[in-house]
Amino acid sequence: MPTEPTDDGSLVYGYLNTAAPRRGRAGDAVVVNSPGTAYEAELRPYRFGPLSACEITGDQDVLVRPWRPGGENRLVAGVLLDGDARLEQNGRETSAGPGGFLLYTGDRPFRLGIRGPYRYFVVDFEGSPLSLAQAVVRQVIANGQVAQAPAARIFAATLAEFADQAAHLDPATGRELGEHVVCLLRTVLRSAPRAEANSDGLFARVLDYVEAHLGDDLGPGAIAAAHHISVRYLHKLFHDAGDTVGGYIRRRRLDRIRGQLADPGQARRSVASLAAEWGIAEASHFSKLFRAEFGVSPREYREAALGGSSPSRVADRMS
Repeated sequence: MPTEPTDDGSLVYGYLNTAAPRRGRAGDAVVVNSPGTAYEAELRPYRFGPLSACEITGDQDVLVRPWRPGGENRLVAGVLLDGDARLEQNGRETSAGPGGFLLYTGDRPFRLGIRGPYRYFVVDFEGSPLSLAQAVVRQVIANGQVAQAPAARIFAATLAEFADQAAHLDPATGRELGEHVVCLLRTVLRSAPRAEANSDGLFARVLDYVEAHLGDDLGPGAIAAAHHISVRYLHKLFHDAGDTVGGYIRRRRLDRIRGQLADPGQARRSVASLAAEWGIAEASHFSKLFRAEFGVSPREYREAALGGSSPSRVADRMS
């Protein structure tokens, strides 16, 4: 793994972005300081479809910081399998023990201290289509309350098992599981900010209503009327949850369609008919939405999910 000595420690790059030929093009570069000794660790990089990951194992205490922080679009999630860690970013501090989950952005200043011996599994979501508002990202990074939320604990347990099985996954399985990890993180992030107005269960009822009417002509007006609230207040409920009404409906519809695309029992149905069933009637628009959300076209996803044997792929008209 590429490393270079610096005055502040060891410059490590290419542990996530393994395709980077030199440090000037490596967006994952970090400076690692091991007090009183040269940095040594075993790094095992992996690629799971749109995700890059690395398992890092070492015996030393280390202090990690980004080499060239710059924007705030690169989300990094890690689970500590052994050892103890403390993360500082965005004016917050949080800690993690074995099984603990840390969330930060690689393009803003951070300090990650890990006491050895340790084993750390880190996943870079830069290449995944999370489509999150920066305000949401700023709220959840280095946030200990988020890390203790039920969805985050499920996500951390999934990452831990992912780390244990990563070396045994074939490329197709790794890609599919990578997509599931992206969906889990999206759930963690979008469920983290909750407004006090949601404590009466209204927001949960709204989500249940949306789920039951995804195939209908569903819009903010209909949803608000069904719950005897104003459209403005409906938008506030979603805003307080870090989301939008239209964005949430779109993702849930795409998730339903994606599930049917991977179902052998639906293999003879065209992509167009599946999309129309869930309220997306315009073919080219649906294809763009699907690719933006999942990184591949509907036809490519179906062929990969069904092992390239979909009998309907000739009839499909969305790609």
